[in-house]
Amino acid sequence: MENLIEELTAKNKEYIHSVTKQLILVGKSDEEVKAILNDILPQIIEGQKSGIIARKLLGAPTEFVQQYQPKAADKPVSEKNENPGLMWLDSSLLFLGFISLLNGVMALFTSNSPVYGFVTVILSAAVAGLVMYLMYRFFYRPKADGVRQKWNWKGFLATTLSVLLWIAVTIFSGLLPVSINVQLPALALIIIGAVALGLRWLLKRQFNIQSALVAQPRR
Repeated sequence: MENLIEELTAKNKEYIHSVTKQLILVGKSDEEVKAILNDILPQIIEGQKSGIIARKLLGAPTEFVQQYQPKAADKPVSEKNENPGLMWLDSSLLFLGFISLLNGVMALFTSNSPVYGFVTVILSAAVAGLVMYLMYRFFYRPKADGVRQKWNWKGFLATTLSVLLWIAVTIFSGLLPVSINVQLPALALIIIGAVALGLRWLLKRQFNIQSALVAQPRR
């Protein structure tokens, strides 16, 4: 290789020097650099005979070396976790956080604003999470997968019953005595809402939980 380099013009020697530096920067070993130079030196020398400089023949050093840069492996798209229990918990925490924050803020600024009792909020959030999951399971998921929709009486029945249960739980839990269904102060509701949303974020990050509100097509 040294003999071939000696045959180069000053400009071509400078080009080879730049290419060598660039190859080292992209992580090529000495053996790999020598193999690449041994491959291109005859081409450069042949081009010299016709007055073609290496830069014109192979491109700028940085451009030439780009083909030898290690390609970043494509990160696999992680599959969303569709565990029913985790999806239900995710939806329930979302509803709990939203309704608690809403109640807390309204109670904070409006003295006569109706405030749900703690038991009502918890039970409503749990059943709301079930409703959201069932809607995802029977309607959003098939649609996202491109499945041709047919009359899904099981899904319709399950969702309808869960909605009726949601309404019933909200109404009848509201009839519980205040000693059981405690009406928390506005600040406590706001804290509960913030904690619920924060916990939901942590669980989603930890377990990559699929949201029941968004259906992602399977790959």
